[in-house]
Amino acid sequence: MFFFFLGLLFIYLDIFYFIEKMFFFMNSCLFFYVILFDWMSLMFVSFVFLISSMILFYSMEYMNFDFNKIRFLILMNLFIMFMMFLIFSPNLISILLGWDGLGMVSFCLVIFYQNKKSYSSGFVTVILNRMGDLFIILSLIWMLNFGSWNFIFLNYFMNYDYLSLIIFMIMLASLTKSAQIPFSSWLPLAMAAPTPVSSLVHSSTLVTAGIYLMIRFNEVFLNFEFLNLLIIISCLTMFMSGFNAIFEFDLKKIIAFSTLSQMSFMFMILCLGKIEMCFFYLLMHALFKSMMFLSSGILILNMNNNQDIRKMGGLINYLPFTSLIFMFTLMSLCGFPFFCSFYSKDLIFEYFLMVDINLFFFFFFFFSFLFTFFYSIRVIYYLMIMNFSMNNYLMIIKFESKILISSMILISFIMMFFGSFFMWLLFYKFDLIFLEFKIKILSMLILFFSIWFFFELNNFLFSMNYSFSLFKFFFFGMMWNLLFVKVNFFLNNFVFFGFFASKVVEIGWTEHNLSSGILCLFKSVMISSQNFFLNSYKVYTLVFFLWFLIIFMYNF
Repeated sequence: MFFFFLGLLFIYLDIFYFIEKMFFFMNSCLFFYVILFDWMSLMFVSFVFLISSMILFYSMEYMNFDFNKIRFLILMNLFIMFMMFLIFSPNLISILLGWDGLGMVSFCLVIFYQNKKSYSSGFVTVILNRMGDLFIILSLIWMLNFGSWNFIFLNYFMNYDYLSLIIFMIMLASLTKSAQIPFSSWLPLAMAAPTPVSSLVHSSTLVTAGIYLMIRFNEVFLNFEFLNLLIIISCLTMFMSGFNAIFEFDLKKIIAFSTLSQMSFMFMILCLGKIEMCFFYLLMHALFKSMMFLSSGILILNMNNNQDIRKMGGLINYLPFTSLIFMFTLMSLCGFPFFCSFYSKDLIFEYFLMVDINLFFFFFFFFSFLFTFFYSIRVIYYLMIMNFSMNNYLMIIKFESKILISSMILISFIMMFFGSFFMWLLFYKFDLIFLEFKIKILSMLILFFSIWFFFELNNFLFSMNYSFSLFKFFFFGMMWNLLFVKVNFFLNNFVFFGFFASKVVEIGWTEHNLSSGILCLFKSVMISSQNFFLNSYKVYTLVFFLWFLIIFMYNF
């Protein structure tokens, strides 16, 4: 609440504070630690603290019977701390501290259950995130030539070529952290982590770090030709993730593909130059996506840790409050009127219809919007409307504790009733949108069309689970083979390289030459010095004095 009201004050007074402390300088390069307090960082960190506090409160009950729950809570707090480093940093050194810390702690959280599946998922996650760290380090090394790492001064002391290289590196780093093509495969694999981790990662911390970094770099980024490349990548990622969510049966992976689609949606509106719209949708997405994961965690817990939506159904009769919140989050995801996402998503959709955009981009944007409605209605049908089977009847536990419910009430209340408040708060200087009435109601027409199309298609395809599952293994259902290529490449090639390196370096010729050889060298040197100082000291002293005497007599 303190950061939120401080952000309101900064918006009202239109001020910011730039605090820097110089540690030392070396060869005209200044080593600063910099903190930037403005309305955007303060507002975002207030949302991060609100969501993370509710998730930690939720985790006290959800992870109550886990043997390593203390380690889990420590890792979650480290995750929040590193995200705070990233939010308040206009300096690449402090950004790298938070950026690398997020990757390290996310690896520890993904492999938390310590089985083969979580290890392989964590391995792919940490390798792809290290690629993003590599791009940040390269941009940091390039900026070292100019005496400062503060990107707030980039416009003033760099020419176009140098600046374009740095912005390109930072764009690639943002694509890895926000899981855009071709780095998309780690996001569904990160679902091996516990559900509170997924709720924190996908709402306001790890995945949003990339788009937040691009929002911070917006003044220099929007002047370059990389916008065309980024909007193509975001369109393809949005289309791919929405299409995969339709053919997925794992509940957490469906929500993961939904996060991937919404991240691409934010990148797309960022490329059109609307920074405030992108940031507004980032805040609203954090609210409803955290609630989506928390409510799905209760559903999975009650289904005896089953995540297959085909084995669910009729849950609104057993878990009414959780099912209601889950349906509200899906309605907010779709941009249903008067929910929090409606004020941001409908605004972005209308602005997208106004701008002069390529027909290729409009095609992908329109169908990705349709896919969002489609997989949301599919999840509601499978979880709430579909009749439950006997398997389901035997598995259900009917467990809704007070801690799990109370941890979701506050964010659910904000999600449902505060969308208009945040809209008038962030857009006090508003752009007018002029559209015809038939274009204005196009988003609602898409929603009703997707509902009708789903129930028509359900009679033919969705009841035939075998053919539907078979389609999932084709090109369009396997993330365009990104999942197959990345997992096989990283798990096979890197593990093989590690085995080869251990044979050569640790127990091979390198170890023999560098350890045994150096040991023998030091041993011979020590024996020689020992003979010199202990056994032959008098002889060598006599030789030295004789030599000194000869020199003295010769000079005399």
